[in-house]
Amino acid sequence: MTAITARLGSQPQWARLLLRIAGIAGIVGLAVLVSLLLSDPAHAQGADGITSMAENIKTWLTGTFAKTIAVIAVVIVGFMFFTGRASLGLLVTVIVGIFIVFSAQWIVDTITGGA
Repeated sequence: MTAITARLGSQPQWARLLLRIAGIAGIVGLAVLVSLLLSDPAHAQGADGITSMAENIKTWLTGTFAKTIAVIAVVIVGFMFFTGRASLGLLVTVIVGIFIVFSAQWIVDTITGGA
């Protein structure tokens, strides 16, 4: 019987499990430390990548996709009026929402004074 098994044999099961977890955590911690010390730091790119990604999202949200969603919303409200389940408030809400989506760039430019 080795010293480790003799020590573990006299302890309750939860203590043995705790010792195993501590051993595994130590090995994982050592591996993380070694990988941090041996790795080269990544040099971040400029903010151009983030800016172009944001521009792509803006174009997607206000471009053809948004026009398609707006048409679908108007058609749904039209069908609701056709079946008698819509109100004038719903129609106004949809139209105001479409106005805000497609005027977003103008609204921001007006507030910030941008061109």
